[in-house]
Amino acid sequence: MRSSPTPQVALGRAIGLRRREIGLTQEELAQHAQVDETTLRGIEGGSANPTWAVADRIARALGWPLWQLAKAADELETKDRRPTDVPLTRRD
Repeated sequence: MRSSPTPQVALGRAIGLRRREIGLTQEELAQHAQVDETTLRGIEGGSANPTWAVADRIARALGWPLWQLAKAADELETKDRRPTDVPLTRRD
């Protein structure tokens, strides 16, 4: 199995689900995370890939540490998913 070619789609879904869960608009989340609203829309839509710093600011604005956002995205990513207990490369 190979990992999904577009894991940012799952990240965007996780962000959007959490944002709605805590009752924030995209505009409010963008302000709290100090990112441009257009950028946030792209990330939530899966067409933009945030840097670690931006992902961390978004996670914190959502009330989560970065690892929790990554875990939520990992749980949503199912297409062509590599099991998390399988190494990326074999060491024979």
